[in-house]
Amino acid sequence: MTPPSWYTLAVLAAMFVALVKEWFSADVVVTTALVLLWATGVIDTSEALGGFGNAGLLTVGFLFIVSRALQDTGALARLSDIVLGNRLHRRSGMARMIFSIGTISAFMNNTPLVAIFTPAVRDWAQQRGKAPSKFLIPVSYAAILGGTCTLIGTSTNLLVSGLLEAEGYEPFSMFEISPVGVPVAIAGAIFISIFARYLLPDRRPPSQNLEIESREYSVRLQVSEDCPLIGKTVEGAGLRSLKGLYLAEIERGNERIVPVRPTDVLRQGDRLVLFGVTDTVVELRKTRGLLPVDDADDTEQPELLKERNLYEVVVSANSPLVGSTLRSSEFRRRYDAAVIAIQRNGERLRQKLGEVELEAGDTLMVEASPGFHDVWRHATDFYLVSEVKESERPRYALAGICLTLTGLMIFAMGTGVADPALASATTAVLLILTRCIQVGNARNSIDVSVMVVIAAAFGISAAVSNSGLAATISSAVVGLGITSPVVMLAVVYLMTVFFTELLTNNAAAALSMPVALAVAQQVATLTGNPINPRPFAIAVTIAASMSFITPIGYQTNLMVYGPGGYRFSDFARIGVPLSIVTFVVSMLLIPQVWPLN
Repeated sequence: MTPPSWYTLAVLAAMFVALVKEWFSADVVVTTALVLLWATGVIDTSEALGGFGNAGLLTVGFLFIVSRALQDTGALARLSDIVLGNRLHRRSGMARMIFSIGTISAFMNNTPLVAIFTPAVRDWAQQRGKAPSKFLIPVSYAAILGGTCTLIGTSTNLLVSGLLEAEGYEPFSMFEISPVGVPVAIAGAIFISIFARYLLPDRRPPSQNLEIESREYSVRLQVSEDCPLIGKTVEGAGLRSLKGLYLAEIERGNERIVPVRPTDVLRQGDRLVLFGVTDTVVELRKTRGLLPVDDADDTEQPELLKERNLYEVVVSANSPLVGSTLRSSEFRRRYDAAVIAIQRNGERLRQKLGEVELEAGDTLMVEASPGFHDVWRHATDFYLVSEVKESERPRYALAGICLTLTGLMIFAMGTGVADPALASATTAVLLILTRCIQVGNARNSIDVSVMVVIAAAFGISAAVSNSGLAATISSAVVGLGITSPVVMLAVVYLMTVFFTELLTNNAAAALSMPVALAVAQQVATLTGNPINPRPFAIAVTIAASMSFITPIGYQTNLMVYGPGGYRFSDFARIGVPLSIVTFVVSMLLIPQVWPLN
């Protein structure tokens, strides 16, 4: 090995140690490694910065905007309800999620798929008091496994097919890799369904761990005619599984249903009396057709609530509200806001909101225009005025437009009608222009840390190639002197897995294919048969996507890394045995479908 090879290997080793030990965040560690390789001339400026302008990276950024638009219009909630249901914590529910995502991933790019489901699964888990860390790695792995089932499942498959064609061989057909890819995906999905609950950590956001200390609000919600919960039981609607929520009673005309049973069926016009923490109230408010009962005249006026956010305010001792009810104080006229929930020192207030006599220290959750905070934060009426983050009501009327644009984007990506970067960029712009997403939310939706790690990975990949480290490894594989074709196939597979965990899936495929073709030639010489690169190309295709041990080898792993609160070692805990499972299945099937001699 040359000095640049040794230096690059040392930098990569230090990077892995820093990531495992979590001395700094992943984006800082990877960027530092990039700078060290750049500063010493292993890579030049264009290679170091090339990843930041890469079309794949820009595609990921635009897909973050598409994902947020699906959230903001409520379209994501509809899709996730179908896939996730209300029993994801059971083994059969986890299997349904994994197989559903894997099936979709076989026919569309897995990056937008994970971008869509990551926030949905995270929110689903948090609402039900489950740790998102138990579910988000399975989302990424399901998409990876599904991508190996067809030619268009992932860009890696297309890359290897193109490399084959460039060498004068027939490219892959649409379902040529399916005889191996489908069984590998099924075996992997079964493994995750059974063992994810044991191998993945239980890490919860602070808001979930501090539930006992959270403020519990009293809130009344009315079931309107367009509510999808109509006709469902209380349990089927998920009102029994939301963490931090208690459904005290149902008002149905002059009838009061107390206590509420899981089998009670919800009807249009029902008014639900609930007690819940802030996050739960916010999520309930986002449910289509589940509207707060107005504080002043006890009827809902949707036009008042349009384009408004939620705020928490604490009534001061000098406030004119003390001793008055919301109705008598004319709260709406005075503050241009509607109270949707009240909290009083843990006391459960069962009166109608308009009949509660306010006291100093009461916390009110109000729905008001964005300027409410600026107008009242310094007033003596309230001790505190704070905005509840991400509390905007979904724009359900625009869900159809958002789904249509997203569907067209997926079609364009899957069929090759448009370049993925162009398709995602066009969709993001159209979503903003059609007001499916606000400009501010579009900016905030982009996870900069994930983007930095992905961009830096391109420069590190170039360093491995430029330094001669990749060539050294490739030469060693060919020079091992192995005579068994099956063992040679296994070496090519394991070498590709090593590359994909160290670099990226496409870089691993690009580096491994020359070695695979050289090994195929060696097998042909040993057996006296014509060269057959097919089994070795298939091995590279499958192995390049099997990035389960580290988060940096595949961009979908990076996309769930932060939202799941994962540590570097969490991927290895479940990824090592999963990699063994997929390796064994691949080695059993590839020689059967494409004989080696």
